[in-house]
Amino acid sequence: MKLFICAVLLLAVCSAQGKSVASDDVLANTHFLLWNRYHPTEYKELEIGDAAILNEARYDISLPTMIFIHGFLMNGHDDEKVLQMRDAYLERQDCNFISVDWQKLAEGPNYPQALSNVGPVGVLTADLITFLNKQGTAIEKFHLIGFSLGAHVAGKAAATVDFVVSRVTGLDPAYPGFSMEDTDNRLDTSDALFVDVIHTNSGSSIQTSISFPQAIGHADFFVNGGASQPGCGIISGGFTDLIKGCSHGRALEYFTESINSPVGFTAELCDSWRDFTSGKCHGTTNQMGEPIDDSNWGVFYSATNKESPYAKKL
Repeated sequence: MKLFICAVLLLAVCSAQGKSVASDDVLANTHFLLWNRYHPTEYKELEIGDAAILNEARYDISLPTMIFIHGFLMNGHDDEKVLQMRDAYLERQDCNFISVDWQKLAEGPNYPQALSNVGPVGVLTADLITFLNKQGTAIEKFHLIGFSLGAHVAGKAAATVDFVVSRVTGLDPAYPGFSMEDTDNRLDTSDALFVDVIHTNSGSSIQTSISFPQAIGHADFFVNGGASQPGCGIISGGFTDLIKGCSHGRALEYFTESINSPVGFTAELCDSWRDFTSGKCHGTTNQMGEPIDDSNWGVFYSATNKESPYAKKL
């Protein structure tokens, strides 16, 4: 995360399309790791098409299945933020928590190369979802959650399966290398019945922001205005913040906290951050994060505390 600024600068001078890796490399370097209440701290690696491993891992087709996809410079097996989300979900409910670990395909410093792997990893993840569905997991049991580049992997996976996934959550979806017009290669509303997006580092300048500045879901949440987060950097939203990836990473932290928060992240339907801070919103609210109302669409704004616990009442 701390090296993300280097990748962004690389992107500015390199082609946004790196050389695609071969399918064998994608197969070898994408791992599907399952945790559940039978083995909450030690993962079992799943293999697409292998029902015996699925049974041995105690995957339960009747339970909700959360599939998390990490972003650039991360991994899916021992990254602190990933494990915190795992623990939060297993505390909340009996479920299957699967982490898509594509660490070697998302490593730095070559961001364009990682970018080129988004589609292939998404297609492979779709194969896993299809396999789990054929084993008996109902369509409505799947919830895909992706952070940064992983948000677009999640979108690709959901768009590739031959049924409509219920929900995809994008946590500060990466912007460099993507566009509003090219919806085939980014997360968008056609990917699932419901797409919710949390923006925490979404500004107009690529020098200080990482994620999409526009609303790209059915429900988009611009936290603290969406560009930068309180408590990040010497000057929140500045160069120091970007180097640390602090505001960007807050999307993950907010979502994880929302899973079991007694307060909740109440957000208000509004036309702008300025209107929100001036009390000129529409009076319609929604809960950001896991407990969201998926029938309540629009652009929402909310404010948080500058340190954990972040949630505060509207």
